[in-house]
Amino acid sequence: MGALWQSEPNSTEAPSEHLEPSPLPKSPRQRRLWWRLLWLVLLLALIALGYAASEEMRTSRLQAREFSQFAATLSYSMQSGPSDAIRYPGDGPFDKRLGYSSLGEFLPRLLKRDYVINEQTRFSPALMDYVDHGFFVPYAEKIQAGLSITDCKGDALYQFHYPQHLYPDFASIPPVIVHSLLFIENRDLLDPDDPLNNPAVDWPRFAKAAYTQVAKYLALPGQSAGGSTLATQLEKYRHSPDGLTASGSEKI
Repeated sequence: MGALWQSEPNSTEAPSEHLEPSPLPKSPRQRRLWWRLLWLVLLLALIALGYAASEEMRTSRLQAREFSQFAATLSYSMQSGPSDAIRYPGDGPFDKRLGYSSLGEFLPRLLKRDYVINEQTRFSPALMDYVDHGFFVPYAEKIQAGLSITDCKGDALYQFHYPQHLYPDFASIPPVIVHSLLFIENRDLLDPDDPLNNPAVDWPRFAKAAYTQVAKYLALPGQSAGGSTLATQLEKYRHSPDGLTASGSEKI
């Protein structure tokens, strides 16, 4: 009597109809096409970035928009009594000459002599944080300050003004002075064909100054150049210690 054997199919072997063909490798032509497309996108991005940077250097449109919005939060107000939110200027020549740098010493001495602080400026929280990071307080500066003592009739007994001589407006400055400064510092500063020119930054001059600083650090031959424009020089002569900017943070 014979026995019938039925062999079971191997469960580990997948049926032929379920086998998927392996993907074919990309041809060299397809790979070259993808690389060319990638380089094209990168080139277009660099062109767009270069154009945007060129326009920003010429017009400062983005900086003007963002900085003006930020500057709107840097406010201060005059309030009654002594201020608990204020920072006094540093050791700039103008600030020292007018006594602003010594207000922190003058006011306590006056209080000890029974003087009263009737009103004083208070900074907004944003302005306090801004100043604590080492930045200069933006405010409308007086072009002249001084002291006047009058009698009961209003006649002056004593008067002193600093500076003693000044031009009341830009139109009063002799053209020879204006043209001399422009010739030395920046001949394109008042160009009527470029009204959006940023007077605080001269990008070619800044790039040259940066290069000379790097060359100086590497002990390369050459003369170092300054990157301060006429506008920044007017500020540093007033508010930087000794009228000089000895570091990058001080220049900012």
